[in-house]
Amino acid sequence: MDEQRRDRRPDAGSRTRRVWDVADEITREQGRKATRREVMDRIVAEGGNKNTASTQYQRWKTAQDSEVREERATHIASSDTADGPCIAPRWLKIADDGRLLIPTDMRAAMGIEDNVIHARVERGELRLLSRDGAVKRVQRMVAPYRGSGSVVDSFIAERRALWGEEE
Repeated sequence: MDEQRRDRRPDAGSRTRRVWDVADEITREQGRKATRREVMDRIVAEGGNKNTASTQYQRWKTAQDSEVREERATHIASSDTADGPCIAPRWLKIADDGRLLIPTDMRAAMGIEDNVIHARVERGELRLLSRDGAVKRVQRMVAPYRGSGSVVDSFIAERRALWGEEE
């Protein structure tokens, strides 16, 4: 079977297509990728064949994973994104004493100027962030809560009104 055929959706209205549709529905409902068991249970409950469900789930999952890989490759290949420049991934070696050397091009892309970064482990993944990056992230997080004008401006306006002054 050629690669192009394997990743293409089955014909509309077919039993195999129904498995793909169920997997898509569960994924939307749950907000995460559907599991084989969830898809098989729903297909069997509808009177479908569990073996067809299992096989088609694997093909659906392969197609989903392929789409994710393509999106990541596009993101990595792009020189600029909304979050900043991208550098192709590579393996870095950690010294016996725990030191990690970050290559110059990665440091420049991260905006590390003062040799200080914020580090945390999130779900087993080491995340490094420059001070500038941390400030920008916090600014993006609080932007929806920011009102018009500043607290100081409103305080001064209140005092001027209290004292009868004009602005």
